[in-house]
Amino acid sequence: MSYEILEHTADEKFQASGDSLEEAFSEAVKAFSEIVGGFNGQTYYSIEVESESQEALLFDFMDKLIFLQDVDNVVISYAEDLEIEDLEDGYRLTAKIWADNIENSMSVMDVKGPTYSEMEVTFEEGKWRLQVVLDI
Repeated sequence: MSYEILEHTADEKFQASGDSLEEAFSEAVKAFSEIVGGFNGQTYYSIEVESESQEALLFDFMDKLIFLQDVDNVVISYAEDLEIEDLEDGYRLTAKIWADNIENSMSVMDVKGPTYSEMEVTFEEGKWRLQVVLDI
């Protein structure tokens, strides 16, 4: 496991890491899934996110996951085929996001949104590390 759920006084916080930026973002989806109560993933959504910086990409990506849950009544499970392209004026992320339909018997955490508080995207000692705080 290349992510860790961390203590936070009022919200949910996690760190994810990987040898590549793509791997770190994929691990961030696993952390997100653990927080919200994700399962195995029975259906997928092809998503694309473009942002002007790596931090903005992480924020917008988390926001997209929350949007999928809220609009399609699903719970996020994991990411597949996640790619990040370095553009002239920013970054583009594409991925398959696997999710499960929310059934009445499921206990799913409702996330209001990502925050820029304590958000980090760093590369140190050969590893990408992401830190996210989610407003719940």
